[in-house]
Amino acid sequence: MKYMFVLAALCLTACSNYEFKSNLNPSNFKEYFKPSAVTEYTEEELASVPNRSLGVVSGLSCQIKDTDDVATEVKARTDARLKAVDLGANAIKFGKCVKLQDTPACKVSVTCYADALVVNDKH
Repeated sequence: MKYMFVLAALCLTACSNYEFKSNLNPSNFKEYFKPSAVTEYTEEELASVPNRSLGVVSGLSCQIKDTDDVATEVKARTDARLKAVDLGANAIKFGKCVKLQDTPACKVSVTCYADALVVNDKH
């Protein structure tokens, strides 16, 4: 039993100079969570809160080759959210999403259109 503690202590101290490297960068966390800075609203919800439009944004998801990630509405909406945040929006109202196949640029593409908004919930 006494040797077990010595062995455990040796193992722990042997790892004390171990350097852990990761591709996660603390400065990237802000960028990673940026789409969550906008809240999605429906037309009905917007009728009850003060809001103003900053303009229309579109998000794109494009699958160029068969081996690429599949183009999805979720990715296109995330791209639109990023663009809305970059405009200073805190809300977004999605309109239509369009899926196209075999375009000159993409094997499959999904584009979602939305209104980037500033919503003030305080009455």
